[in-house]
Order: sequence, then structure tokens, then C-alpha cells
Amino acid sequence: MIFSTSLFLVFFTIVFVIYWFVLGSIKDDNKRLKARIVFLLLASYYFYMSWNPIFILLILFSTVVDYIAGKKIHSSESQKQKKLFLIISLVTNLGFLAYFKYVNFFLGTVNDVAGSNFFVDVILPVGISFYTFQSMCYTIDIYYGKLKPSKDFFEFSLYVTFFPQLVAGPIVRAVDFIPQLKVNQYFKNINFQLAANYFLLGLVKKVVIADNIAHFSDPLFSNPDQFGTLASWIGVMAYSIQIYCDFSGYSDMAIGVAALLGFRLMENFNMPYNATDITVFWRKWHISLSTWLRDYLFIPLGGSRVSKKIFYYRNLMLTMLLGGLWHGASWNFVVWGGLHGTALIVHKLYSTKYSKNFKFSKLGASAYTVFAWVLTMIFVMVTWVFFRAQTFGDASQVLQNMFTLKESVNYTIPIAFVALLGITVIGHFFGTKYYKEVEEKQQHMFSNPYLQGALFGLAIFLVLLFGSDDNQAFIYFQF
Repeated sequence: MIFSTSLFLVFFTIVFVIYWFVLGSIKDDNKRLKARIVFLLLASYYFYMSWNPIFILLILFSTVVDYIAGKKIHSSESQKQKKLFLIISLVTNLGFLAYFKYVNFFLGTVNDVAGSNFFVDVILPVGISFYTFQSMCYTIDIYYGKLKPSKDFFEFSLYVTFFPQLVAGPIVRAVDFIPQLKVNQYFKNINFQLAANYFLLGLVKKVVIADNIAHFSDPLFSNPDQFGTLASWIGVMAYSIQIYCDFSGYSDMAIGVAALLGFRLMENFNMPYNATDITVFWRKWHISLSTWLRDYLFIPLGGSRVSKKIFYYRNLMLTMLLGGLWHGASWNFVVWGGLHGTALIVHKLYSTKYSKNFKFSKLGASAYTVFAWVLTMIFVMVTWVFFRAQTFGDASQVLQNMFTLKESVNYTIPIAFVALLGITVIGHFFGTKYYKEVEEKQQHMFSNPYLQGALFGLAIFLVLLFGSDDNQAFIYFQF
């Protein structure tokens, strides 16, 4: 069930009415709270089962294991027992993730090396990478004393499967979400304007921009040898816009849908293509994943508090390599993560040893900022080639097209591409102010109701005008 379809609109309308008006009429506070939790849990199960019903058993099993493990970790007096139950939780979650996501990748690599022909047709459960990380951080936080286990199985189950962000994030942490389940929500407290802003913004990003600009990126990666230098650069730029608008569009819609039910989810993107260095890029891109990797992988490895700088750089590289592998079972993703790890290391070396030696005039500082932004964006776009290409051969061909002069026969820059590029650039410029306003005041920057209404109308008009009937799935559903 995809957010941008009429089917989801019907589903959510039913959920919204029952949640607020049917269950909201229950007088007893505790009974109303419990009924809403159970209802949202059932709705979330139905939402997930609309893809493949059988995989709900996988979520149920891991939920039961982590619920019991969390209780045992908290109640055990022996540190050895605490660690044992944490290991059970991690092995269960990582075991499922490894089998469903990486067994075909592993067998393919073995076949390539050994010349064998082992094959297992494993179907990847949608969203497994996201809900697995959520379950893992729950037991890890309990182990380190940052969180007490949930006393209500339904409450914990809803944390794992809350449908707005279940299949593609943002990755939610129990310490942020479970306390919200303990508070009775009231219809009068919903910030409808903010929720609608998020949902419509995400819908425009997905339906108007991402799905339409895919027409300029998909052909390149399907037949890279057919494209010249100019066309290849346009295709890669198009994919850079597509993946941002597609994924951040989903996150925005998830935040909006959750807000309409009275829940707050974290921001997942903050104008990443404004970044002037790769470190800032990762503070702005897929924030829920980058902070998860920082807190549950990079810091446990030793982070930056290590005896030698080489260990710090090792930790950075391992984090990015595993972050790349998290995205998909392909060596292309490992290369993508490795390139970003290398860039982070280079930037850390530069910023600590050399950048402080430069003194610029006001004009020079501006020129330096522009140069740093261009360099960062070129690097990000080049690495997207490995992220998008199906094989090394395709990635190599695209890069060869980009960096060796190859004629693009009868190819001119499409007006539609320029328009969508312009919308993205302008959106980043105004979006910086928008997100700052939302973060500080939790309200939209447009207070004029007429202006707000005009923007809503424009968004709906654009979706109806440029939306397609094929209802393309979100890119991150495959992860």
C-alpha cells in the first residue's frame, strides 16, 4: 500500500475516523488509550500484510523475542545474563536480516569465485532493514540503562510496526516513541496545518518531481552505452534529484500521517544538497540512519575517543562500509559506502590540519564556499552512480561517459529537466528557512491563511496534473 495511491487514502480515512471519533468517544482514559493502541496495531498489521501476508509472522516472532529479551535484560541481576539476552535479541534480528537480505548475495559471490551454481530464491520482506534496526536499538538501550522495558506487549508491538514509518522510516527509537503511547491524544490538539504541509510536500516531491524526473535517469542506467557525456551528466543529476525527492518525500508523508494521529516523528532530511562538505551532508541526509549508525556502531567501536587517529579513521570506514551494505546486498553498495568513508576521512584530515591555515577576504570566503559546495555535490553525484547501477560494468560505463568526451547525438537539455532541477534548487533555498521554523516553533512559516490555502491548492493541482497512473513504489522499499 503506497502513500500516493487512492487505496491508502481510503485506508487512512477509515483509520482516522475510527481512531479519533469512535475510540475517542470512550470515556475511561485508560480504556481509550488501550483501545487506540490495539486498533493502531491491527491497522499497522493490515497495512504491512497488504504487500505479503506471510511476512507478518516474521515481525511477530522478532517482536516476541525482543519483548521478552528486553524484560530479561532489565530484570537479570547478573551481567552475564543481561549480555546473554542481548545477544539472543541481536542474533535473532541480524540473523533474519542476514538470511533474507544477504543469502543470495553471498551465494552469488561464492558462485563467482568457485564457479559453482548454488541458488536460493529468497524474497526480501519489505521494510526489514528499518524495523530490524528499531527492534535492536530497543534491547541495546535497555542493556545500557537508557530505557526501561515496556510493560505492555501491544504497546511495544505498535512501536515496532507503526504503519506511517514501518517500511521506509524514519527509523524511530523506543525512547522517543513509546512515551508518546502513554499519553492520551486529543483531536483538538492536532496541528492540521503542519501535518498537511508535511504530507502535501512529500506528495509533491514523490509524484510531481521524483516520478517524472525518473524518465531522465532510468534510461541511462538501463542502457549506459547509448549515452554521451552531456546526457550521462543529466541522467546522474536527475537520479540525484529523484532519490532525494523520492525518499525525503516518503519521510515527509510519514511525518504528516503520524502527526494526524497525534504522534511526532523525527526529521529525516534537512536540505542535504546545501552541504558544503561531506560531513555536513551526512548530518542532513537520512538523519535517522546516520545517527543510528553513529550511536549504535561508530561509538561502540570507539568513535573518535581512541588512542590513535588511525583507529578513528578505521571506525569511520567500518561504519560507512556497513552503512553501504545495509542499503543492499551488492558490492556496488559496499563501494558506495567505502567512497563516502574515504571522503569523510579525507575531510577530517583536511579540516584538522589544513583548513585553519587559510585566511580569506569576504569575497574569497564566498568563492571558497561555492567551490566547496560544487566539489561536494560532484562527489555525491558520482557516488550515486554506484548506488543506482545494477552492476560494476554499468557503473563503469556511466562514469566513463561522464569523464571522457563522448558525443551525445542530437541531444539537447530537456526543458522539463531544467524545470525540475530549478524546483529542487529553489526548494532547498527556501526549505532551509522552513525547517528551521518548524524545528523551533513546530508550526509552518506561512501564517497567512490565504497564502497557505493557495499553496495547498497549488500542491493538489500539481499532483493531479503531473501525477501518473502507474503508482511507482518508493525507492527505499527495496531496502
